[in-house]
Amino acid sequence: MRANNTLQKLLMPKHQTRDKYNRSGTYKLTCLDCNKAYIGQMGWSFTQRFKEHRNAFRSNSTTSNYAKHALEHSHPFSPIQDTMQILQYQNKVAHLNTVEKYFIYKEFCINNHLNDESNKARNKIFDALLKPQQP
Repeated sequence: MRANNTLQKLLMPKHQTRDKYNRSGTYKLTCLDCNKAYIGQMGWSFTQRFKEHRNAFRSNSTTSNYAKHALEHSHPFSPIQDTMQILQYQNKVAHLNTVEKYFIYKEFCINNHLNDESNKARNKIFDALLKPQQP
C-alpha cells in the first residue's frame, strides 16, 4: 500500500487560481533589481502580508527583510503582481512551516535568499527533493 500524503506532494507547487492573492500559503518576493528572493508564509491573505512588507518599506522599518534589503540597496518596492510569486497554497498551519523551510532552503542553496541565516544547515531530505530527477 502506498501513502498519498508524501513529502514531495506537500512541497511541490499546485495549480493557481484567479483570486490568488486572497488566499494563504507560501510566497516568494523577488527584488527586480538584483533577483534576490525572500520566502515567507501566511495564514491569511497574501495581499495583507504584502501590505505589511510595503508599510515596512515606507516607514523605513527593519521588520521585513525584503523591505530592509530594498532600503539598504536603494532598490524600488514594486507592485505585488511584479514582485510576488505564489509558491504553494496552504491552509493548514502545521504544513506552512515545512513548506516555507523547504523554499528558503532552496534559495539558500543557490545563495539567493534574503531570509535570516537560520537555514544554513544541510537538510538531506530537501537535498533529495532538489536533486535533478533521473529519467
